[in-house]
Amino acid sequence: MKAKELEKAKKLILKEWQNTLFGERFRPVVEVRDYLESCTSGIVSGLIKLFAGKEADELERALDDFMRYLATDKSLGPGQAISQLLSLKEVIYNIFPEMSLADYRKLEKVVEGIAVMAFDIYVSLREEIFELRLMEKEKEKRMLERSIELTLEDQQFYDNIKIRR
Repeated sequence: MKAKELEKAKKLILKEWQNTLFGERFRPVVEVRDYLESCTSGIVSGLIKLFAGKEADELERALDDFMRYLATDKSLGPGQAISQLLSLKEVIYNIFPEMSLADYRKLEKVVEGIAVMAFDIYVSLREEIFELRLMEKEKEKRMLERSIELTLEDQQFYDNIKIRR
């Protein structure tokens, strides 16, 4: 298998991978579909370029976008998110079943490198999301504390004790 063969099969690889990821009946709103089309296309293009020994500048951006989408799903763990990328390898193996051992190893190395990069991105995004949620909870806590303070301000209780701050 040559890089040119991969390039020729790019649309088929992309279509099969998207069907694996989202199913054939995936019908999200246009913005989400365009976003996912763009990032999955960038990942496939980057993989093909890396396989050919070229630079894949758009790969990191596409991975960041794709991992950003996956990181927002609370029910999806890091392993499941990375397995979405690893399924791309299976798609290529199914399209090129007669792949030589050297090409198999080369593709394996490229996909593993992409998966490692994606894992780092995913973990940093999940950390960012966690920090945002924590900040939101702290803000809610401050609002509750302030509402309690306002409620208790100048209130007289049954034991005739006034609370003032």
